[in-house]
Amino acid sequence: MTKPEPIAALDPKASGLTPDRTAFFLDVDGTLIEIAHRPEAVRVEPGLPLILGSVQEAVGGAIAVVSGRPLVELDRLLHPLKLPSAGQHGLEHRAATGQVGRAATDISLFGGFEDSLRTFVAEHPGTMLEHKGMTLALHYRNAVQARNPARTLVAALIADHADRFQVYDGKMVFEIKPVGVDKGTAVARFMQDEPAFRSRVPLFIGDDATDEFGFAAAQARGGLGLQVGDREPTVADYRITDVLACHRWLAAFARMR
Repeated sequence: MTKPEPIAALDPKASGLTPDRTAFFLDVDGTLIEIAHRPEAVRVEPGLPLILGSVQEAVGGAIAVVSGRPLVELDRLLHPLKLPSAGQHGLEHRAATGQVGRAATDISLFGGFEDSLRTFVAEHPGTMLEHKGMTLALHYRNAVQARNPARTLVAALIADHADRFQVYDGKMVFEIKPVGVDKGTAVARFMQDEPAFRSRVPLFIGDDATDEFGFAAAQARGGLGLQVGDREPTVADYRITDVLACHRWLAAFARMR
């Protein structure tokens, strides 16, 4: 994997993309909003919904949010917008029509997983368990010393079920989720099923390791990956410095219309 180059002077024209031929796929935490010490403590910049609404108008509706968060949280954060979205890494899907679907997955083992994870949290102050509905996220942002034992635990929990579950190693979080669906499959579904996205060039913007699936899916369809931050390695084509720079880039792109 090579190091992506920054887009010169944050000029959207440097990417070769234009509003009439681009489809946007946007991660949320670390991309559109700054990561906080707890998921519920994030702060949304007041102008963000307006920027996203402007991009939505500029690209004729070809914009979707692709996030690890559940759909209900995405709507709360981006209110009053209710964009086409893939929540929980694609396990939830909302079409442009508003129709919501959820992947047919068996999470019956989550009860036992959750018991073990809650015991771990009780024994490791500062850690936090987030049950999103179809995934389980063990956060250690406030207890970095718990990283290694947390990794060992989640690996042990799914060791006999690797055909059904996988672990994502995110930013200060280990997340257990069903296999077979990810941010890349979410991109593919939008590009195939949504008229507004068809025949456009996909641009996936994200920041962490789970977004690599989105970058690759966009590239497989002739598009690009834009990484927010300096995480390596990555397959992203371009890099942008931080969340606010991403806001400025999106706003500039919308003005190209």
